[in-house]
Amino acid sequence: MPMKNLKNLYKYLSFSVIFCSFFVLTGCTIPFLNNSSEPMTLNYDSLWEPKGTYADIISKYEGSAPNIKVEYTDNSSSTLVSYKEDLLTRLRSGERVPDVMRIHVSWLPEFKEFLAPTVISANEFNDTYYPGVAASVAEKIVGEENYLVYGLPLYYDSLVLVYNKKHFEEEGIKNPPVNWEQFFRTANFLTKKDSSGKVVRSGAAYGNSEIEFYTDIFGVLLSNSNLNFPNDLEKESSSLNSVLRVLNRQTDWSQSFGNAGNAFVARKASMIIVPSWRVNDLITANPGIELGVAPLPSASIDNPKIWPTYFIEVVPNKAKNPNESWKFLKFLSSEESAKDIYSKQATVRKLPSLPARKSLVGSIEIDPILKTVSDYANNANATHLNGQSIVFSDRSGNSRCVDSLKTYIKGTESKDLADGLSVIKADCNLK
Repeated sequence: MPMKNLKNLYKYLSFSVIFCSFFVLTGCTIPFLNNSSEPMTLNYDSLWEPKGTYADIISKYEGSAPNIKVEYTDNSSSTLVSYKEDLLTRLRSGERVPDVMRIHVSWLPEFKEFLAPTVISANEFNDTYYPGVAASVAEKIVGEENYLVYGLPLYYDSLVLVYNKKHFEEEGIKNPPVNWEQFFRTANFLTKKDSSGKVVRSGAAYGNSEIEFYTDIFGVLLSNSNLNFPNDLEKESSSLNSVLRVLNRQTDWSQSFGNAGNAFVARKASMIIVPSWRVNDLITANPGIELGVAPLPSASIDNPKIWPTYFIEVVPNKAKNPNESWKFLKFLSSEESAKDIYSKQATVRKLPSLPARKSLVGSIEIDPILKTVSDYANNANATHLNGQSIVFSDRSGNSRCVDSLKTYIKGTESKDLADGLSVIKADCNLK
C-alpha cells in the first residue's frame, strides 16, 4: 500500500477511536449503532377492572415489544375523590407519575396541562368513535384535518332512560316518552299515593338532590333549554326557572326510597335516569326486574342531546417515555383488544360495558341494552354547555363541583345568583 494511503488510513482509524471514545466516556450512544432497546416498565393505573381483564392483552403486547413490561394497578378500592386527588398530587410533583392512567372524561379541564396528547387524523377518529367522543377528548388542529387527542376511551357510556315495563303495561302506556313534556306527564300518571297522600311509588326519580345523577340531569335540562353553563345561571329567565322548579319538585318522591337505583330495584320508581353501567347493578340486585332502556327524552326530536359519562385512558407528559406509552395505549384500544375485553366482561357481569369502538356493534354479539345505547350515541349530539366539555358528573369524583351545584339549585330563591356563580366556577375548576 502506498505510504500516502497508509497515513490516511491511520488518520481515519485514529479519528474513529477518538470519536467512539468520546461517546463511551460521556455515556452517549451512537444512534445507528444502537440496535438494542433499554428494558422499560410502563405503570398503568386504572379502575373498575380486575387484572385478569387485561392480562392476555398485556401479555400479547409484551410479546410484541420484548423490552417492555406493563405493570397494571387496579385502584377500585379507593374512592374516586381520593384516586383523583392522588393522581393530581403526583402529576404536580412529578413523583410516581404513571405512564398510562384512567380518568373520567369530566376531569379533562383539570388534567389537560399534565397530559401528552397525540395527533390522530380527524377522519380516522370520527370513523372509530361515537360522535360525542371527539367533542370531549379532542381539539381540531387549526389548518389541518387532524385532531390533538388527549385520551382514548376503552368503553363508552351516557345517561339513558330506564323504565319498568310492567308498570307501563299496567297503565296502558305503550312506549317510553320521547320528549320532556311526555316524560313529566308520564311520571305524574305513574306516581301512586296512598289514602293519606303519601307517595308509595314514584313515576320518575328527578326532584330530590339525594337522587343519584341529580346534577347530570341538571346539565341535560340546561342543554335542552339552550342555557349556557355556567354564565346563564346568574341570569333570571323563565327557562332557568322551569329547570330549577323541576329539580326542586318534592311532591312525587319519598325520602324513604333512598337513591334512584334502589327505588327502581324495589319497584318503587317507574323511571330513572342513569348511565348504562348502573343497569348492571340493577339487574344483578334484582334479576327479575321488568327493565327497559330507552334514549333520554329530548326537547327536539330532530336534535336529540346525549350526556356522555365515561372514563378515558391518558398519557401524562411526565411519563418516562410518552411515545412508548401511546404505543401501548393504541394497542390496548385496538379492535382486537376491545373484542377480548368484551368477551371477558361478559363472563363475569350481567351487562358488559359498551366498547368505545362503534364498529364492534356490528362485528360481535352486543347485548340489546347496549345496542340501544350505541344507536342513541350514533344519532345524537354531545351535550355542550357554552362550548365547554362536560365538567361535572355525579358519582365521578367531582364532589366539590356537584355539591356546589346542589347548593345552588336548592338556594336559588334566597341567595345572590352572581355570588353562586363565582362559587360554582371555583369548585368546578372553570376559568
